[in-house]
Amino acid sequence: MKKLYFLLSLSLILVSCSIEPSKIEYGKDACNFCKMTIVDKTHAAQIVTKKGKSFKYDAIECMLNDMEDKDKSKLELFLVTDYLNPTTLIDANSATFLISPAIKSPMGANLSAFKNKEDVEKLVKTDVDKSYNWQELKALYQSGSQGK
Repeated sequence: MKKLYFLLSLSLILVSCSIEPSKIEYGKDACNFCKMTIVDKTHAAQIVTKKGKSFKYDAIECMLNDMEDKDKSKLELFLVTDYLNPTTLIDANSATFLISPAIKSPMGANLSAFKNKEDVEKLVKTDVDKSYNWQELKALYQSGSQGK
């Protein structure tokens, strides 16, 4: 019987510590960085810590700016909305990002994420449209060339 209680307790601990995104309640949740209500279903983002705590953002640029104040060793998931599939969060590490004045984002950085690089290539129309992978985008924001 003690073994059964131990296994039940252990399974509860494992379930309660799962590292997964929280559902974004559009129109209710506030951005962790700028405190605006998250309403745009095509630009929301989320960070999940190694302990399972979620931080929600109304725009990818808010997430990038907020990362500067976080201990990166405690962060596990970086999720962004696939622009072509609103409300669908994808791993930022595998996403392709586009900065284009043709697609407005909530905080004005004109930054969007896409699951497929091919989709971005179809949208690049002018010299001001720039695509990035996650590492390039983080470096751009860390250099101060974008954001805030």
